[in-house]
Amino acid sequence: MEKNIYLVGGAVRDQLMGIPQKDKDYVAVGYTPSDFSHLKTIGKDFPIYILEDGSELALARTKRNEDEHASLHVSIEEDLMRRGLTINSIAYDTKSLSYIDPYHGMHDIKNKCLRHTSLAFSEDPIRVLRVARFRAQFGQAWTIHPSTKVLIFSMGETLKALKPERVWKEVEKALELKHTELFFETLFELGVLDVIFPSLYALTTLKEGTSYHKESSVFVHTMMVLKHLEEASALLKLTALYHDIAKPYTYRHFGNGSNHEDRKLVQPLIDMPLPIKLKDKMLFLIDKHLKVSLFHEMKPSKIATFFEQFRKKRCLLLDLLTLIEADNEGRINDIPKKPIDHDLIMEVFDAIASYSPKEWIDQQNNPVTGEMIAQHIHLHAIGVVKQYYKQETGDEK
Repeated sequence: MEKNIYLVGGAVRDQLMGIPQKDKDYVAVGYTPSDFSHLKTIGKDFPIYILEDGSELALARTKRNEDEHASLHVSIEEDLMRRGLTINSIAYDTKSLSYIDPYHGMHDIKNKCLRHTSLAFSEDPIRVLRVARFRAQFGQAWTIHPSTKVLIFSMGETLKALKPERVWKEVEKALELKHTELFFETLFELGVLDVIFPSLYALTTLKEGTSYHKESSVFVHTMMVLKHLEEASALLKLTALYHDIAKPYTYRHFGNGSNHEDRKLVQPLIDMPLPIKLKDKMLFLIDKHLKVSLFHEMKPSKIATFFEQFRKKRCLLLDLLTLIEADNEGRINDIPKKPIDHDLIMEVFDAIASYSPKEWIDQQNNPVTGEMIAQHIHLHAIGVVKQYYKQETGDEK
């Protein structure tokens, strides 16, 4: 077999779509491992060679665990067949400067269609999440081929075996995209959301029907909130994704959404292994996401405690305000939307957070304890709240 090296995968797809190329992958046909013994390698099951520019090169193979010797006799067409989608099963001949497209991937790119290359697609269930991610990346105009939908739905049992860590890696990439909501909407449309994210699927089974929420389901509301957070961080998008996750539980146990922000109810329903620090911040924001709208009912001491809990976390408070705004916009309701006074909230926070008790401590005739200092700081925070909110808050008892 004639030796040749081909550019393959996402780099070719992006080249055809006019998208800036990031990583480049190459496939070597007719070569043996000894031809690249001078290069660094990664991977255990099958060696990947690292080129000088950081690009990756692999020997052509027909299966994920193909042994190295057999790779010598694998054609580029056979190598492309094992790839998940036709749009990724195109090769570029670096010698003749021509495309090899045996599975009509270029046609599918033109028609904005995501279609599996062969039944080998089902060998790795993570490809289902990648289909959803590609749709979120390329946009709603892209469709999934009917035959691919059928194949994906038949993979339900296989999807149950997906390692949570692999699922999180795909979600992490989806969170970087502008239309993250399309990732989850696509999994729902494919009929597999319940298998991969059972807690999120439960949102599709609850319609609140209150004057605050007239959406067809809590899932629809959640996706609407995500749409208002296109440029937001992974933290904010995850918080939006899970901010109402406990509502199916509270409605079926209490008859309404009371306490759906409770960390004890939310945490067990997180159906992916989030990094600990990220999860803690998300749970913190979910716990606080209703508080601002209730300031008019709260005592000054409670409002002061709210601000004190954000001490040295100014960015987190800004994140909360962004979330609340998206939560208000991402709904169909009969209640006039009351804008959040960002400037007022941040002014109160800064007045509380910047306070130093040093002068007060120096004025005391007797030694002060940590408890006394904490109480003094809290009283100062209450004073700030009373100064800014005056008659808007509940009476202190």
